[in-house]
Amino acid sequence: MSVVPSQILYLEHGATRLYAEAIQIMAARHLCWARPTLLIQGLPVIQGLPEGSAQDLRQEAIAAAVQNPEDSKLQICDLEGGPDLIWPLDLFQIACDIDFFSLLIRIKMSPEDSSYRDRSSELNAFIHSFWHTDGSGFHASDLPSLDVR
Repeated sequence: MSVVPSQILYLEHGATRLYAEAIQIMAARHLCWARPTLLIQGLPVIQGLPEGSAQDLRQEAIAAAVQNPEDSKLQICDLEGGPDLIWPLDLFQIACDIDFFSLLIRIKMSPEDSSYRDRSSELNAFIHSFWHTDGSGFHASDLPSLDVR
């Protein structure tokens, strides 16, 4: 996967998707400095489906939320101004920018809508759960060593 700064990426864990902007790619360390922007909770999780089909279902739920937000059961959290992440690059996926930007515009145009309020505690819970469940992607032994001579 070739990622460049300013590209929109996402991490998925369970029924949650975190959208983030790539700030810098540290290719030698296989890391990405990313700025979280949106957290979407309540995505469909169906056991037994191939991962590609499950991702398609989640993407369809996000596209439906863009078209009919009143009918959507998804929770959308605005993470603007929150902390940045340094995360293993291999865990990110490239986002479908159209849905991301449509959701971001909806949030910015409806700041009084409490369903879009800042929920940095939700980001903390996502990170903790991801780390606890999928921690194998974070082991230093998986990363190239850094020669500091």
